[in-house]
Amino acid sequence: MFCCFFGLSWVMPFSVRDALESWSSREVDKAIKSMSMGAIFWCLWTERNKRCCDGISTSRDLLRGRCLVSLFSWSKLTPVNNLELFLDFVSSIA
Repeated sequence: MFCCFFGLSWVMPFSVRDALESWSSREVDKAIKSMSMGAIFWCLWTERNKRCCDGISTSRDLLRGRCLVSLFSWSKLTPVNNLELFLDFVSSIA
């Protein structure tokens, strides 16, 4: 999803280290790029914990939404409480 936003063609590397190195070489705003990888890894980690510890799984679309909400919250240092502002943010990275 983030690759589509940023117009990137990318194949997931074999390790997290390779993923971070590959992502950092792309021509995308450095702050958003760094936060995007962090949001992806954070959401995957929390999803993994929910599945392993609580037996609860999240749909792919909801997980994508959580990544976007996390990225928005981190970049604006505020929770999502204004849908219009959030949609403007999503449009700006798309």
